[in-house]
Amino acid sequence: MDFVAIDFETANSLRTSVCSIGIVQVKNGKIKEEIHTLINPLSEFNFYNTKIHGITEDMVHSAPTFEEFWPTFKGFVDNQTLIAHNASFDISVLRESLNHFHEPYPDFNYGCSYQIAKKVWPNLYNHKLSTVANYLSISLRHHDALEDSRAAALITLEAMKKTNTNSVQEIASMYKLKIGTPYPVTKKITRVRKTKEDIMVESLVAENTTLDKKHPFYGATIVFTGRMVSMTRSLAAQHAVNCGASCKGVVDMQTNFLVVGDHDLQKYVLGIKSSKMQKVEQMIGQGYPIEIVGESDFIKLVRFA
Repeated sequence: MDFVAIDFETANSLRTSVCSIGIVQVKNGKIKEEIHTLINPLSEFNFYNTKIHGITEDMVHSAPTFEEFWPTFKGFVDNQTLIAHNASFDISVLRESLNHFHEPYPDFNYGCSYQIAKKVWPNLYNHKLSTVANYLSISLRHHDALEDSRAAALITLEAMKKTNTNSVQEIASMYKLKIGTPYPVTKKITRVRKTKEDIMVESLVAENTTLDKKHPFYGATIVFTGRMVSMTRSLAAQHAVNCGASCKGVVDMQTNFLVVGDHDLQKYVLGIKSSKMQKVEQMIGQGYPIEIVGESDFIKLVRFA
């Protein structure tokens, strides 16, 4: 019964904007050590994210960056089994943050307490962290990284107790759940029917002939989802193309950015996701380097192109 539960909070829609980390180390079925730290994401804080977790830019001025905290963090995750609730998100945050700072991946594997809870307590009306914690009488102050990682650890321990198993691997094997690794996995992507708007967006060409090759969107493939507030999706796509990007209507292995309209961004932060969002999160969990960008952040990037 040895594993490490983790949880991240982010400052904005980018996976590289970690602003808080919770770590709970479990040894022999008991919590041995807990660590919580704020992280300076070197990035702007989005109003919606702050509304969820309460962390502001002022609170992280003196906090370490992810790169500075990584040597400590690595000591907990290297050669370990990790647990997180909705692990695809947390592992993608870890992977993208390591990519951002050009750090090699440590060796670890991981399971998902959300997926475990779905199998062990199938009759719950949903399996969000707060719902499962409440059912098991686990104290939880949701969206606090340490509280969330502790709850994920205790849920996993309760699941092992209920199933008479002794490891994450054993309970995963019992229910045919996947044990993941940090490395990309190739998967065939199903074709999706394109709309007329998708086809129109893909036919756009740059309005200027001089492109900034250092712009983050130069050479990137961008997909849009959700209703945009500041402009139409076609105009947003034209701005992206003017930065040197290409735009597509469907998410595939070439996708680099998913731009989420502000109208849907708050719903996304709360866990309500479009099919494109779900596919991107699944692909990020499999190792594809896709970033999710909110409309406001997108506008700032294209405005200064």
